[in-house]
Amino acid sequence: MLAGRAGNLDLHTCTSVVGYCMLPVVIYSAMSLFLPQGGIVAIVVASVFVLWATRASTGLIVLLADGGDEHRGLIAYACFLIYTLFSLLVVF
Repeated sequence: MLAGRAGNLDLHTCTSVVGYCMLPVVIYSAMSLFLPQGGIVAIVVASVFVLWATRASTGLIVLLADGGDEHRGLIAYACFLIYTLFSLLVVF
């Protein structure tokens, strides 16, 4: 559905963007070594980094996909779930 009629958004491009935009979550995992485990501070910091990664990946995918602006919320939701999953692995 996101590829559109032109089909310019393939699986390789999509996974590359999602992987590239995972850098904030990697930075958070490095920072979590110095934060208290399981505290409210760790959850707030994780939320900030997840939102940062979601915003970056959504912007890039919308830029690459034809008509992606119409589905910005759907793209952001999927990216948010992916980055939340990886950050929960770090938090707990």
